[in-house]
Amino acid sequence: MIIDVTGIELIPGNKGSDCPGNGEHKDKSGNYIECCCDECDYMMCCLEDICKTCTDYRCKNT
Repeated sequence: MIIDVTGIELIPGNKGSDCPGNGEHKDKSGNYIECCCDECDYMMCCLEDICKTCTDYRCKNT
């Protein structure tokens, strides 16, 4: 599991569509979760097909 500094679980890969930090998901109160992509160390995993070679033990895709 990868947790952002804001406490949001980040899920890299799949063009970012599954990640709660992509700016399109809502929290329990119905408010949109702020986009975390600009600060995310895993942004390249969402833009390119490099997750197949990822060795980060915290990532669900490895």
